[in-house]
Amino acid sequence: MDMKLLQDTIDMLRSHIDSGTDIDWTDMDNRPVRDIADMLDAYELAHSRKMTVLACCILIQSALSKHGKLHAQDNERLTRMLLDGDYLTGLMYRIAVKRKEWKLLSRLLPFHKRMQLTLLKKNASPEILLSELKREIRSYLEQRSA
Repeated sequence: MDMKLLQDTIDMLRSHIDSGTDIDWTDMDNRPVRDIADMLDAYELAHSRKMTVLACCILIQSALSKHGKLHAQDNERLTRMLLDGDYLTGLMYRIAVKRKEWKLLSRLLPFHKRMQLTLLKKNASPEILLSELKREIRSYLEQRSA
């Protein structure tokens, strides 16, 4: 696995997160996106483009994870997780737009909404959501490489 890609992407994300958001990245598990980082190595994209794709995947995975941990019994925690997830989703859009990844964004917008609805309708596991994200990114990469 390209640890440099993963570390560069995480560093880039940290630099984009406003300090006032108080989002806790210490619990971020990068294992789920390692497969996507490996998959990106197989494509001839500039390192910065790979970072953008991986950053969007990390943000979607993190936002869905935060939203998936919501419990109605704890209003303060519920609000915090909802706000954190929304911020991370917005950050994904900001990064993709800033890096002019319009086609990636046009793929991820409907995907993200589908995953939110999946979380709402049924108790989807993080593994299933990540598997769907990986398929979406592979499809995007195949179209961009063809």
